[in-house]
This record gives sequence, C-alpha cells and structure tokens, in this order.
Amino acid sequence: MKRILTCMVLVLLVLVPSFAQPTVEQQDVVASVITFTDDLGRTVQLPSKIDRMLPSGTLAQYVLFPLCPDKMIGVGVNWSDSAKGIIADKYLNLPMVGQIYGSKASFNLEQVLKLDPQVVIDVGERKSGMSENLDKLQQQLGIPIIHIDATNATMDKAYARLGNLLGCPEEGKLLGDYCRTVLERTKAIVGSTPVQGIYVLGAKGVNVLAKGSYQSESVDILMDNLAVLENPSSKGTGNEVDMERILSWNPQYVIFSHDAQDVYAHAATDSLWSQVDAIKDGHFYLAPNTPQDWLGNPPSVNRFLGLVWAAKMLYPQAATYDLYEEIAKYFKLFYHATVSKDQIQAIIQK
Repeated sequence: MKRILTCMVLVLLVLVPSFAQPTVEQQDVVASVITFTDDLGRTVQLPSKIDRMLPSGTLAQYVLFPLCPDKMIGVGVNWSDSAKGIIADKYLNLPMVGQIYGSKASFNLEQVLKLDPQVVIDVGERKSGMSENLDKLQQQLGIPIIHIDATNATMDKAYARLGNLLGCPEEGKLLGDYCRTVLERTKAIVGSTPVQGIYVLGAKGVNVLAKGSYQSESVDILMDNLAVLENPSSKGTGNEVDMERILSWNPQYVIFSHDAQDVYAHAATDSLWSQVDAIKDGHFYLAPNTPQDWLGNPPSVNRFLGLVWAAKMLYPQAATYDLYEEIAKYFKLFYHATVSKDQIQAIIQK
C-alpha cells in the first residue's frame, strides 16, 4: 500500500505543474497584454510594452513629449514657429492628428489608423460624458484609448502613472518631482497675502481667466484672482468681460497673454487702461509664449514654467532663485533643449 501511495504522489508531482503552468506560447500571450484601469475607471487592455503612442490633443502632447518623445508618433497640434531651434527637427515634423476635445476638436481618424499607434493617451481635465465618448471612439478605431487626470496639484501623480505605463519610470519620477517642487515653492513664495490681479487675453484684452476655472489654476495660485464670475469658462479663450468690469476690479497687477500684446504695448497711454492701478504703478507684464504660452493656453505643464517666471515678476524679494537658471532647467527637462542666457533673454523680451 505504501508503495502504491508513493507512486501516486510522484505521478501527481509530475502532472500538476504541466496543468498549472501555461506553455511558452501562453506565457508570451499573457506577458504581452496588461489590464489597465484609467482615471475614469475604464478598464482597457494594453500592450505591456508600448513603443508607439499618440496624444489625444495639445494638452496631452505637452505632458507626454518630455517623458518619452521617441515613442510619440504624431502630435495633436503642430509646434509653433517659435519652437524651431528649440524642439529637435525630427519632432517638429511629426504628423498631426488633431485633438479629441476642445473648441478646435479635429481628431483625424484616418490619420490615426494610418499611424497605427498601440494606444492613444488623453491627459488633463475630466469632462462630462468622457467615458462614453472615449469608449465610442475606441470602438471605432479598434485602438485602446486611456485618460489620465492631470491638474497642477496632481501632475506628479500623472507622471508617475505615465512613466510606469510607458516603461520610463525614472523619467516620470524626475518630471513629477519637478512639478511638485515648483508648485510647493510657488505657494511658499506667494504666502498668505497674495497680490490682487487678473490675467487678460485676446486681441482686445478684455477676456479673462476666471477664478476657479481649470484654465486659471496657475493664475489662482499666483495671485488673488479678481476675475470672479458666475460661470467660469473652461475654454482657452476664457470669459469675455469689458473695460468697465476691469476698471471696477482695479487690479494691482495685470499679466497679459501674448495674444493681447498690442493692448499691453499701449496700456500706459490708453485712456481706459491707464486708469488701472497696475498700469499706473508699472505692475503689468507680458507672458512669454515660446514655444507656447507660459501661463494660459494650453493648460498643461507649460504653466509650471509660468509659475517660475511669474513668481519672480510678482514677488521679486521672496523668489530668490536665479530666473535664467530655472528657465534653462525647465527647457532641458521638458523640451530636451539647451538654451543660453541670451536666448532666454530674447524669449522673455519678445
């Protein structure tokens, strides 16, 4: 009996592993796919190794480019002319696929299918109906689409998730740490008594980024944003007001977007703008926009560079860092570019 039992045990030891363990082919299949739950709670099957991905639009493009530019096979928007000499030519010439969301939504399904990405990545603000929209688009394309939440406060977590997903966790940590450090430092510089101000944009200079909007995140950190409106716009153009409203706010500080540069240039001699305290006291600034706006649109990681610059403008005594060194560091991390002090000076003065 003992001999029979011993034989049975030996047989089981041989047979059980063959049933429990997948074949080499099965192991390869299992290892090549992962189940990923995005920040909308959607469960998506993704390749375990991603080498070809597309951003869903402008915001995602600027978040993903610093992390893994060689895995990006297309862009949501063409780089601006000012990016020449900063962004390497091989990235400037990537095909444009458009963007899923926004007032200029233009996602080119035919171009996406032609490029054949392994995944399309959406990054940014969570919108109503987004899960359903992405599910429908994913079904149309037959290509997985994921969404990652990203605000100023959560950009470090977004980079950690994206770095792990795209096989570059060290880069994700480096970028995430940078964003968190700049955010915490800026809040410390601003302190408990922020200056009162507004951020204006548009050719007429009467659009504002309203307090509490997704677009105004950085502005709200930097100052007591006087543009308190009933329905803050989530669009890049902000809310349109009028000079009467601006005069009633009478901000101590004004930052002009680059598309309002003509208004900025003539503010001191304009019959209405010259009545504003910020203009009288010389406390008004033109936000740089190379290779895109540093504080406004798109509401992406470019706004961390805006925090660095604007904190130095608004709180020069508290912001003790070397502005040129900080800007050069940002360009190295987020654009993979080396810029000189002369180049930075030219960018700031444009």
